[in-house]
Amino acid sequence: MWAENQVTQLAEGSRNWNVPPYGSPEWLRLPPAHPLRFAAVIEAAELWRHHAATEERLARLAEDDPDSWHAEVTAEANAEARRMADQLLRTRTAAELEAARIHRPVRPLRATPGWPPIAVPGQPGRYLHPHERTA
Repeated sequence: MWAENQVTQLAEGSRNWNVPPYGSPEWLRLPPAHPLRFAAVIEAAELWRHHAATEERLARLAEDDPDSWHAEVTAEANAEARRMADQLLRTRTAAELEAARIHRPVRPLRATPGWPPIAVPGQPGRYLHPHERTA
């Protein structure tokens, strides 16, 4: 609460609400006594305090209740796995795609007069000329 209040006051004092991240190029370009430099330091300290408190809470939870700790640290991964499973369930298999494909009878190759000969698939070196047909 105190940190938020300090950052707000510093940002209001500079008439700029865009506090650059601590150590970023924008932060480094600010003059040494600029209020936004101090606001960025306070925000970074507050983020570190929150991170350390979370790590400490999880360490205590791991000792006191390993099952709850495991459930908490894997919750996001489990949610992502459920989302992926739902997506995979809606994806058709190769067999389903093959069954849905329209199978048409093979058309005989026929060369057209006035056009070059047609290479016969699967028979290297064999070409159809306008007077020939294949089955």
